[in-house]
Amino acid sequence: MTSDNRDLARLTMFLNVYGVVSVILFGGLFALTAIDAPVMQEGGALRFLRWDPLAKHIELMIEIVYLVWGVFFFRAARQPLHYLSFIDFTIWANLAHGLLMVPQSFAIAGFHYKLLTDVAYCLVLSGGLFLLRPRGLERAVTPRP
Repeated sequence: MTSDNRDLARLTMFLNVYGVVSVILFGGLFALTAIDAPVMQEGGALRFLRWDPLAKHIELMIEIVYLVWGVFFFRAARQPLHYLSFIDFTIWANLAHGLLMVPQSFAIAGFHYKLLTDVAYCLVLSGGLFLLRPRGLERAVTPRP
């Protein structure tokens, strides 16, 4: 197996793992948020996964976007070289999202733990893809029909 093939295999594995995590995490959160599950309300075991229960419509929008993003991780994993613009967008969007959330985690009392949940998800995703993204192989890809 060539070095390029090993690198693509690592990228494929990363995309598939993040796809599984994203679909389970955000699919579950979307369903629980949509039905106002008690476990997500004040005092509930998963309350820590919410930013603000008064902004349910915003939470649902973010959860559905990340759920769809997770599905696209599977598509990108099948042909990573054809999805480099998606991978690049994912790197930069999640880096920006994660960095924006750092000061927000400190600005809102009691939300420091978000550094280990939301912020970590975004920064590990962007950092992992940045490190695994193939370089120089773009020229070898034939355009998709």
